Amino acid sequence: MTVHVFIGPTLSAADVLAVADRAVVHRPVRHGDLLALDTGAADTVLIIDGVFHQTAPVRHKEIIDVLARRTRVIGASSMGALRAAELWPYGMEGVGLVFGMYAQGELDSDEEVAVGHLPSGEHRQLTVPLVNVRWTISNAVTGEALAPEDGATLLNAARTLHYTERSWAAIVHTTRRLHPAAAEAAVALREFAERHPGLSDLKRRDALLALSHCATPRTAASFPGFTPAWMVPRTMYLDRWRGTYRPAVRDRRTATVSELDVLRFQQLYAPDFPLRYRRFALTRVAGVPQASTDDGDDSDSCLVRAALEAADQRGISARTLPHSAWSYWLTPREQREGGPEHRLSTLLVRSFRSAPGAVPFHDAPAELRGTDEAWAASADAVAAADRLNEQMARTGERRTPRHLPPPLVRRHLAETWRVEEPAALTAVARDRGFVSLGEAEDAARRFILLRRARGDRRPEAPAC
Repeated sequence: MTVHVFIGPTLSAADVLAVADRAVVHRPVRHGDLLALDTGAADTVLIIDGVFHQTAPVRHKEIIDVLARRTRVIGASSMGALRAAELWPYGMEGVGLVFGMYAQGELDSDEEVAVGHLPSGEHRQLTVPLVNVRWTISNAVTGEALAPEDGATLLNAARTLHYTERSWAAIVHTTRRLHPAAAEAAVALREFAERHPGLSDLKRRDALLALSHCATPRTAASFPGFTPAWMVPRTMYLDRWRGTYRPAVRDRRTATVSELDVLRFQQLYAPDFPLRYRRFALTRVAGVPQASTDDGDDSDSCLVRAALEAADQRGISARTLPHSAWSYWLTPREQREGGPEHRLSTLLVRSFRSAPGAVPFHDAPAELRGTDEAWAASADAVAAADRLNEQMARTGERRTPRHLPPPLVRRHLAETWRVEEPAALTAVARDRGFVSLGEAEDAARRFILLRRARGDRRPEAPAC
């Protein structure tokens, strides 16, 4: 069992390990972080802090994806409380007062928990979240250190400050400017917060409570309106995110290389990728399981016939397709040569899409991955290309893959795929699952410098 804890300004790593010494501590959660985790039913993810201003925040679909793996997901205090209040109907557990206020509608803005903090390291907190101001005022009023009417005035003054500027000193200064009569109350509130840190930091209190909650037994969710996360439909965006952020190989050398990175490399350079992609596309056109087409010497011909029959049932056949379709998907030579079944199956493969207007695949389907050995070798090549690109970028701002001239990129693909005619180059790109030659060129830019560094040889991607 592994407990993953995402924290930042609310708690330090030392705070977490003092309560859960075996926890894996992560930076504040952001888009993609959860998808990079390899979790299962025995694991727990606790979300305390997250970013939303500096970079894309963690998406709801990402949390649902983790829940669908039967992983326990708990949220509290800050970003965790926000997401738990939105996703408790799908099994995410919320802990603490901040979560309760969001869930009951007492709070409805993410600014309530937002703070300014250092961008790296311990993410030291620089400002005071509005929800902590609320709680401090409530405790000060309860302890008769503050009059109720002054509490309302001070809260309004705190609200006028942007979260990156809200501090106890700024609240005192703003109150003196906007509400001079409450200036002494503002000073009294600041002093109360300094004397009673346990009564002025609600987010920290909730975070520590959530850490303790991780050790409690997990209970099965059962209440009106509950929807198991695995029943929530997956979208093409989630599939794309999974492929983009899930590590291809879990080792130090390739930690930043994703599954889609490796699949792109194999799309470009693996000699057998067109065959893999052809079977992948025809299997989906035919609507039959992959396993049912893998046995027997004539499996390919059976798969082609099944795909052609499925296409014919949808009104796509050699009789119904206009000439413009043939000229768009096939080269002039292909239109003249080969039998009708081969021409139509080639057209079906090149025009295959996972959904209308979508790309052929969003993540890294198992049928396209090849062998484990080739996958690991491709991951090493991608990591090497990235290291080289970073080194070259340091030598000059225009020495990056995106500054490579288009003719050089196209020539690289022509040499790699051993084709010369522009029409044939486009055809090969489609046979490898690219939507267009332009998409293939964009993908190839990443690896051209590596090829030139290796003596103008093609990056090696073993057959899989």
